[in-house]
Amino acid sequence: MLIASRRQIDSDDLGGGYVENWTTQTFAEHVRKTSLPSSLLICRDHGGPWQHPSEIEYSEERAINSCMESFKADIRAGFDLLHIDTSSERAGIAQAESAVARLVELYAGCHDFARSLGRSVQFEIGFEDQSADATYPSDFKDKLHNVLNRLISLKLPLPTFVVAQTGTKVLETENVGAIMAAPHAVRHSIEQLANICRETGVALKAHNADYLPVDELSILKRSGVSAINVAPEFGVAETRAVVSILKELNLAVQLERFLELAFQSFAWKKWMNSNSRASDTDRAIIAGHYVFGTERYRAIKCVAESECSKHGRSLDELLRLSIEQAIERYVVAFGR
Repeated sequence: MLIASRRQIDSDDLGGGYVENWTTQTFAEHVRKTSLPSSLLICRDHGGPWQHPSEIEYSEERAINSCMESFKADIRAGFDLLHIDTSSERAGIAQAESAVARLVELYAGCHDFARSLGRSVQFEIGFEDQSADATYPSDFKDKLHNVLNRLISLKLPLPTFVVAQTGTKVLETENVGAIMAAPHAVRHSIEQLANICRETGVALKAHNADYLPVDELSILKRSGVSAINVAPEFGVAETRAVVSILKELNLAVQLERFLELAFQSFAWKKWMNSNSRASDTDRAIIAGHYVFGTERYRAIKCVAESECSKHGRSLDELLRLSIEQAIERYVVAFGR
């Protein structure tokens, strides 16, 4: 599954995103051109109100309408799965009842719109803010049954995935979730969460699985987690590769420009520990992938590509290899 958040990819009318300056439609067309049919699901990650930076000051009605237009663009573009995340409210966290009510409203709207176009989409639902701790199974069961009963009463299909807190959370370039400090206790909770999902006919999905060692990834799988989300780790892997290559090619000017560009994006702010001791370079590496779509980065990359070709190498192949190596750990863990 290829997951795009609204910050990364959105419709042109809603301000778009930072990845390659693609609209929802051009992103979907690019993926379909470059991947084998049915080999890759295109998914909306964290779709929902107040999930795009432009919506921070929107009223509830305006935020709901805005995210619904985003979902409609996804459906028109042929997205396979929509993650409806109603955990946010302006710059804060939504109350549980409000989050559930909005989720059901958006779910019904997306389902009906897809049907009007002769399409069907799968759904992933989430209504909790990401936490370092695992969700209490009893609380999760009550919330899940509440949501599913509402969907069933409206004759809507069940979601494919439900997101719960599985003791996984990313800050800076490490996983600080409870699964790292207390894996056995967290495993017991995840097993209960997975059983609750299984009993209701849905699958448990874990977010923020980045940077987990193989043993902890294997715990997620063995505990009944059906799918995991990983994203910033791969962006950081590519950024580190860019930095390494620029150093190897003695492109000191381009390296300084890239690190400055990434740092000044301030995209690293959302990932920092409150008591962080990270250097400016560390922060730039966290934020590097946020500027890959800018003209300033493309100019830097053009110089690096030229130097690589002089040595008989392809810059894109080197960057692709760095991401493949980062992905390999997950392949190993889930193959156990």
